Amino acid sequence: MTRRVALHAMIALGAMTVLPAHAEDLSAAVIARLSDAPVIHGQFEQTRRLAGFSNPLVSRGDFVLARGRGVVWTTREPLASSLLVTPEKLVVRGADGKVQQQMQADAQPAMRMVGESMIAVLRGDLRSLGTRFNVTGKLVGKSGWTLTLTPTDAGVRRAFVRIDLAGDRFVRDVRLEEASGDSTVVRMIDPAGADRLSPSEEQRFE
Repeated sequence: MTRRVALHAMIALGAMTVLPAHAEDLSAAVIARLSDAPVIHGQFEQTRRLAGFSNPLVSRGDFVLARGRGVVWTTREPLASSLLVTPEKLVVRGADGKVQQQMQADAQPAMRMVGESMIAVLRGDLRSLGTRFNVTGKLVGKSGWTLTLTPTDAGVRRAFVRIDLAGDRFVRDVRLEEASGDSTVVRMIDPAGADRLSPSEEQRFE
């Protein structure tokens, strides 16, 4: 090993902080690093791999996450569409803005559970996640962190086997290992916080 490689290895190891002794300590430490902005928005790139298929499905667009409201994924390519996920409903719209599919959480308890879990994942809401997942992970450097969520709730286990998160002030990377054998990786690009939704963002939640 060259001196430069050894030095880089030492720096990388030194950047990993010691894992807190208890899950509560880890959650508190990660929460302290996360932004508490009411609104978080940015772009995303999603890579979905389906069991039995060699080529992944890649989509790109932007997202808006609003506290108490939910999240809207607006896909720009390859095909325009939008997905609204709230604790109460899931709404899929086509490129023309017309509703293609809508499900109410009251009629789909499992969907409510998954919807609430996904909103909590994107917000890094570890207090909510801790009620349905076993949370392990570590802090990275002065501002980063990584987490692995293993479902403890039977309803969530029917959808997900494992969820990996990484970020700093914001959730930056999400990897979903699904019970079906499919997997999805979502990379958040240039996330930023805001105090309130813009008028155009507000319309997405209607």
